[in-house]
Amino acid sequence: MATLKEQLEKARVSRDQIGYELEAAKSYTKDTKYGKFQDTSVEGKKALAKVTATAKKYKTATAYYDRILAAYNAEQEQKKITGEQDGVPESVLAANKGLSVAEYRTEKQKAIDADKTKRDLANQGVVDQQAVATYSQFINTIGADETQLKSVQEDLKKNFSAIYKGGVNGLKDWTLTQSALQSIAELRIALPKNLQGSSIREFLINPAVDITTGLKGQGGLPDPSGVQQIYNRSTAEGVINSIFASLGLGEADKAQKDQLFKELQAEQKKLSSISKSTYKMVGGRQVLVQESGLDERTFLENKIKGLAVYKNSQAAKVEKNKQSLATVALANGFSLEADFYNELPDWLEAISNGESIDKFKTQIRTSARRLLPEAIRNQIDPDEDLTTTFSSYISNIAKARGIPASAIKLSDVIPLAVTDKGFATSQQFEVNKIAQPWWDGSPEGIAKTTTVINDTLKDFGMLGQGMREV
Repeated sequence: MATLKEQLEKARVSRDQIGYELEAAKSYTKDTKYGKFQDTSVEGKKALAKVTATAKKYKTATAYYDRILAAYNAEQEQKKITGEQDGVPESVLAANKGLSVAEYRTEKQKAIDADKTKRDLANQGVVDQQAVATYSQFINTIGADETQLKSVQEDLKKNFSAIYKGGVNGLKDWTLTQSALQSIAELRIALPKNLQGSSIREFLINPAVDITTGLKGQGGLPDPSGVQQIYNRSTAEGVINSIFASLGLGEADKAQKDQLFKELQAEQKKLSSISKSTYKMVGGRQVLVQESGLDERTFLENKIKGLAVYKNSQAAKVEKNKQSLATVALANGFSLEADFYNELPDWLEAISNGESIDKFKTQIRTSARRLLPEAIRNQIDPDEDLTTTFSSYISNIAKARGIPASAIKLSDVIPLAVTDKGFATSQQFEVNKIAQPWWDGSPEGIAKTTTVINDTLKDFGMLGQGMREV
């Protein structure tokens, strides 16, 4: 079968040839010194028909060329990730890495998957940031305009009575309003794009779907919905053999297959193995949660790693070293397999040959510190991870956002916590934190806004005059 490069060249030649034919056909529709082109004449109609037919062929050839070009460009990008070279057989590339062809293909797929995960996370981060900014802007708008706030409350009572338990009392019902809006925003974002409406305000006025369906009164939760995938014996054995091979354990024997399949069958029958969408109560609010259920391959791989044949293998030792490096990478803001993909095989081989693992942990920490100001780098111990260095800042942001410290990314903390001269002062850090898009809609931001509103009402003597605190 021809390579994409060969297909692309063939498609280009074909497209260009048809392009020349099209230009030639067009020349018969132009005026000449001997007379004007007559589109109603027999010859004129033939010329136009020829142009139309050739133009259609050119359009089809161009579309085909564009598809092949897109596929070729995607292939080239993939080769940059995997280290493949044009014209070099897989067997040679595998041998250069000290791998079998099967192992090389597995490693190549891991690199592609890691790159896709990295890009997906980056793209999702942008989408999430935009959604948070839009929602925060909406909250700020209705918080500053009580007329709009009451209008929103009317729509909440009309369309979302299962979620909103307040009245149409403006700021008096602010807390209930904000809690309901947060729940609705989370339920809305889980809907298909065409059902979300152009904005949350539009969705409140005219929801395209009843997101409260299944809510059994205040605090009620709908039943889970989803599917359950059951592996048959043949499929399970294929996966088991694949895992054994990837771990360098050869082929599983019959007793091992029997035991693993029996354990898989028992696990698949559990309710927790069902892939489903369900609602859970988080902070008194119903939140849609996607639960993937049982990952059969992961389950089998974990069971295999519990067998004596694996525990005593070289693969187990390599995996232990890999996990140790991954822990250090994560503690310094990296993903081991994504950020050190090229280096990792050499590191693991060197460690297996007696090199100290601490040498490579130091390399990871050094890489993480390279963009920090020198004044900060000089204060960090050689074996200290950045999650330790910036622990107080991480805790501060986690508390402000109301989420676990483990969910905070170093990349979101460091820009707020450093200056050219060293660590930011507490005041500088607070200023940087408040300027973040997520702050207005965070528990800390909402509490601050509530305090400001109450203080303003108090300054104008409105508290106690038929007005309660927000």
